[in-house]
Amino acid sequence: MTDDQTDGANRAPLAPPRSPTHRRVTATRRARPQRRVPVRHTHRLGAARDRPPDPSADIEFHPVGGVIGAAESPDFASRRRVRFPRRGAQRRTQPTAADELSLLSEPGFRTFWLSRLISQTAQGALLYALLILVVDLSDRSFFTSLFVVCANIPSLLFGVPAGIVVDTVPRRFLLVLLNLFRFLFMLLLVATEPSLPGIFAATLGIWVIHQFYAPSESSVMAAIVRPARYTTAQALSNLALTLAQLLGLVIIAPLLLKTANPRLLFAVCGALFIVAMTLTALLPALDERRLATGIARHRRSLRQSLGDGWRFARADRIVFEAIADDVLVGIGMSALVVIMPVYLERVLGTSKENTVFVFAPAALGLVAGLRLAPRLSRLFGERYLATMALLGFACCVAALGFIEPAHAFLTGTLRLPLDRVFDVVGISPLIAMAMLISIPAGFASAVVNVAARAILLARTPATLRGQVIATQGFIGNLGALVPTLVAGLATDLFGAQPIAVLIALTIVGGALAVHSRARRLLPVPASLG
Repeated sequence: MTDDQTDGANRAPLAPPRSPTHRRVTATRRARPQRRVPVRHTHRLGAARDRPPDPSADIEFHPVGGVIGAAESPDFASRRRVRFPRRGAQRRTQPTAADELSLLSEPGFRTFWLSRLISQTAQGALLYALLILVVDLSDRSFFTSLFVVCANIPSLLFGVPAGIVVDTVPRRFLLVLLNLFRFLFMLLLVATEPSLPGIFAATLGIWVIHQFYAPSESSVMAAIVRPARYTTAQALSNLALTLAQLLGLVIIAPLLLKTANPRLLFAVCGALFIVAMTLTALLPALDERRLATGIARHRRSLRQSLGDGWRFARADRIVFEAIADDVLVGIGMSALVVIMPVYLERVLGTSKENTVFVFAPAALGLVAGLRLAPRLSRLFGERYLATMALLGFACCVAALGFIEPAHAFLTGTLRLPLDRVFDVVGISPLIAMAMLISIPAGFASAVVNVAARAILLARTPATLRGQVIATQGFIGNLGALVPTLVAGLATDLFGAQPIAVLIALTIVGGALAVHSRARRLLPVPASLG
């Protein structure tokens, strides 16, 4: 007699007589947790093992809210499962203020952060010097537009192929090599006399190098930081960029251009690129073998690979919307760069060389945005935060077009004593108004970039990260090409204020169109229901 039969025989005398139906129900209830649940669980595991690996399925979604429905912080690990944690559990895993401070104490991230600070300082000073040389050697906004277009063309030609290179070539080696190319390029600038053709050629060369450097830099950051800290890491990375702009655009470039020859500035930039090259060589070892194995496993034709980033973005509506928000801010910034020299001279009544100083308070907004973006993302969700900050940025741009009525409203209708405050500090009322507007504009742009890039890094697998980032740059530069040219030509005809309002309307209209179209046409990951 088996153990089951013995157990049944021992229990039979103790049970009172029951109907057959009742016995069947009882047996079914007893057997369900023992026989059916394990079988169902085993079947799922067996089916998962039989299916081929799908990188797009390695996603962990966290419900955080959003403009159209929300999810964030996917984990493209090897678990191949979708898990929905409780709301409270997710909040406990979010980075705290102590976590933000500890990130810079990690040697790998600190080395990365310093290399970004120094390389962006050199590039910012270099591009500012080239822009000022264009303004000095010409007297038309068209050439300023052409300067901005020279920054867009390399992305159109090399942006997507650069993403494939980043996902294939060892990234630390690539960063070292690109910084070396930048240094050699500075030697050529030192040896030649500045001219418009030479400046435009130099701009093209610098931005060609940048197409490979930017996605590689972002991929390196994602490789040395845990996914749960992407938002904090992106905020600190953008803080390095803001400090670099302060050092390069506000201090180094204006000081050297006023006191020395531009060639000295080019030499200083070359020295900074050498320092950045040394720091990138000291970065920790990355998991390049795993990356190369993933690329080799999915090797396809060049034509198919060129569209991988775009196909992935369209397959995930959340990523697509985040890219769109960041791209629209970039388009607005590119158009503003074109109209700013005219805006300062004709509206604010100051020299175009004071552009950096007039809008220097934007750095305060940038720093505040970078500091608060991780906390705001925990409160509202990165997706909702990016879209709302984009609309706030558009409002700030529109305010530049109504700066005189805004000043009259504040001082006349509301009777605020702003003019007396401006007189005390010795600043023109309109210039002071522009400086005040630039603070929330900088805050909004920083928040959009941090939230959108955190979504992109978190939801993109490592084998496609460089291509998706390069695709974002390609879309941004392609989208900015026509608005930038039109802004330059229209500013000469109609003035800077109407064009500022038009830029704001373009941003809002683009955001509404992209989000509504994405809601209707683009897919949402199936696990979101």
